[in-house]
Amino acid sequence: MRQSRRLAVAVYWLGIAAAAGMFVVLVMGAAVTSTGSAQGCGRDWPLCNGRFVPDFAVAAAIEFSHRAVTGVEGVLIVALTILALAIHRDRPAIRVLAPLMLGSLVLQAGMGAWAVKYPQQPVVLALHFGISLIALASTTLTAVCVRPTPLRLSAPPPASGLRVATWATAVSLYLLVYSGAYIRHVGAGAACPSWPLCGGGGAALGADAVAVNLVHRFAAGAILLAALGLLAAYLRLAPGRRDLAGGALALAGALAAQGAAGAYLVLVSRWGLGGELLHDALAGVAFTVAAYLCLRVTQGAVPEPAVSRQSPLLRPEAAP
Repeated sequence: MRQSRRLAVAVYWLGIAAAAGMFVVLVMGAAVTSTGSAQGCGRDWPLCNGRFVPDFAVAAAIEFSHRAVTGVEGVLIVALTILALAIHRDRPAIRVLAPLMLGSLVLQAGMGAWAVKYPQQPVVLALHFGISLIALASTTLTAVCVRPTPLRLSAPPPASGLRVATWATAVSLYLLVYSGAYIRHVGAGAACPSWPLCGGGGAALGADAVAVNLVHRFAAGAILLAALGLLAAYLRLAPGRRDLAGGALALAGALAAQGAAGAYLVLVSRWGLGGELLHDALAGVAFTVAAYLCLRVTQGAVPEPAVSRQSPLLRPEAAP
């Protein structure tokens, strides 16, 4: 039994490491885009300028390090997928999250290779960041679900209306982040040199660039209000679900911090690398929290498995 417990704890810490690694991959991918280093390795993939270890150059180092970290993360994800399905296959969430985690990582790497080999339109390039969000959220939730002590229900599941509202907020947030990635890829951020409004500085980039910035900013405010609405609804309609109230509070805090980071990016950083990375990192945090709420309202909690139905890897030895 002690060995089974140790294995479960080891898989949990593997999940933590994979989630942290996916967060690093997301931020490094944003750094590649923000520094214009996507072509730092030319049109070669997985090699870099025709070499396994390229000559030093800033753009090549940024792009190559992103690929290297993604490769290490791929090993962690494959191991976590295999062990999670082998050990915790009786947990329904794992049967969904583990394949989604692996599939989103493969798709993310494939889209990165595609973008390197064949130039893509910004609307397609922005999907790379969107898929990274799904990879981060699914990996983090997998880590949550392989906890040796599963999450429990503190009260009955919320009504269907609250579940729909939670999922709608998460989907809206995903579209919001996608629109931000699109703005970055088309270089439209400079169309709005002030915050929260554009301040009339976007004439050189055209009305479309101004419009997409304004839509993004007003949508961000609307989703922050939606998160606060979810918090109020959870407190009123699901008073026993402290997990939902805490998650909604965390979501509202992450969205507020992301909005503040957006203001910093425009007013102080002037679209500098630090401001870009902070804004993107908080987007990953906010979407992951929203995905956690979706998990909790859909299943309420990851059910605690009976040891006798678990994988033989966790099953205690029969008494002699």
